[in-house]
Amino acid sequence: MAPSKDAGNAARLIPYVPRIASEWDLDAPDTDHRIIDGTLVFVDISGFTALSEKLAQKGRIGAEELTEILNALFGEMLDLAYDRGGSLLKFGGDALLLLFRRGEHQMQACSAAVEMRSALRRSPGNLRMSVGVHSGPIDFFRVGDLHSEMLVCGPVASDTARMEQAASAGEILVSPAVKAALPDGSAESAKGPGFLLGWRKPRVGGIGVVPRRPVPAEAVERCLEAGLRSHLRQDKVESEHRVASIGFVKFSGLDALIQQGAQDVALPALDRFVTVIQEAAAAEEVTFLASDIDVDGGKVLLTAGVPQTREDDEGRMLRTLRKIADFETPLSIRMGVNRGHMFSGDVGTGFRRTYTIEGDAVNLAARLMAASSPGLIYAEPGVLSRSRTLFETKPVPPFMVKGKTAPVRAFSVGPETGSRPASTEKRLPFTGRTTELATIRDAVSRLDEGIGGVVTVSGDTGIGKSRLVAEALQDNDVALTVRGEPYGATNPYRSLRDPLRRVLGIERADQASMRKSLNARVQRLAPELLWALPLIADVVHIEIPDSDETRMIDPQFRP
Repeated sequence: MAPSKDAGNAARLIPYVPRIASEWDLDAPDTDHRIIDGTLVFVDISGFTALSEKLAQKGRIGAEELTEILNALFGEMLDLAYDRGGSLLKFGGDALLLLFRRGEHQMQACSAAVEMRSALRRSPGNLRMSVGVHSGPIDFFRVGDLHSEMLVCGPVASDTARMEQAASAGEILVSPAVKAALPDGSAESAKGPGFLLGWRKPRVGGIGVVPRRPVPAEAVERCLEAGLRSHLRQDKVESEHRVASIGFVKFSGLDALIQQGAQDVALPALDRFVTVIQEAAAAEEVTFLASDIDVDGGKVLLTAGVPQTREDDEGRMLRTLRKIADFETPLSIRMGVNRGHMFSGDVGTGFRRTYTIEGDAVNLAARLMAASSPGLIYAEPGVLSRSRTLFETKPVPPFMVKGKTAPVRAFSVGPETGSRPASTEKRLPFTGRTTELATIRDAVSRLDEGIGGVVTVSGDTGIGKSRLVAEALQDNDVALTVRGEPYGATNPYRSLRDPLRRVLGIERADQASMRKSLNARVQRLAPELLWALPLIADVVHIEIPDSDETRMIDPQFRP
């Protein structure tokens, strides 16, 4: 019997999903929180950014070369880890989070770390890695509504991240718990919260690969975000250098919630928070690309422009982050967003892969996230200047970040304030489209005779629709432009709010000031409509209590 389509899809997607996530219901079907005793190895590789930026100058050839290097390197490193019973939990660009839980897992984990360090030294480019190793009861959470996201959090994950942060390039830092399980003399030099592993060669042989168990197709598919899942099903996922917007969301304060109750306190808070991120991203067609560990919580990576490019990537990313910032949660949230060139591609080996992004633009987004304060979004100026949506902004004093020789400029992003007016920059003379141009101008001229109508201009993206309309209306000083942006589709009258405020001369301010301005404009322009002021206020999003007349309108007729 030929394999089913679902089975084929699942087989294609399996390498992109951690084994623990896809097999969750085989081991813990009745809970979304698990504790697994084992050893975590957190590997951060430095030098990829410089290599990526160098190869980006070669265009598509450079992307192919970088993919070959990443596949060869990660393939060898994963072979070494899996031969020791390990499995990859998170694959974040230039970082690996591995779990070892078979046999003497501390010994196997440290042996794998030593072997991976040796493999990296043999690779092309000036690549080095810092490693943190810790063992104990590890908290795993399965959260989210639109897709099932597995998060590795809790005290053991936090201490693992601390070990890696304290390790310098080329060092393997093990925690006291790991040191206690190693032979005497293995890690005697103290550094920060841990001890430097002194091995130059592995001390024990591998225990072999732990095979995956069969699972239903839906168990694999629900572990990937819908847009990413669709992209990975393609026959060939291209690697390339492209421009995109990147948003990092860091959440902390989770360890204290776990102490209060992992199942009853931490899990509901984490599940609701991740669901809000998923819903905000889905509404703006932003990709929930990955999650990773961090001290006292974790972080989520969002992308707009990777893997699919759409209009207003910058605005869609900023609107997504604002929705997240406005959500009330017991977790502390910091966010950073940047835009720029980066490598994007499908890398790994046959049994374990990821779709990832790499480059200086990605690193800067992470640095902006780290520099921001709780509840704030730090954005690079280029993101704000290209966004179709306008926001309240406040300049941040220039600050230094790792990898940059000059101070970084950024803005704190506040609530939305409106839409960016159409550009009035000088353009080349308009040519062609004479029939279409005459049709629109004829319809406009009939307005003076009291004859209205509708002209629809449709066509593929980039064909020149906006340019045609602008040319037809350039001599008309009473044109009102209303933009139906996707992000306002669920907000009544959203497309009318800003243009009507401009026509009425209502500046954005507090509700009391805008109420006063609206009342004055209607009093001057159409005093006979004062009774309907609450209805007009609905359209321009100003809060005015119902009058006796509007209160009597049946709700179904109010629009």
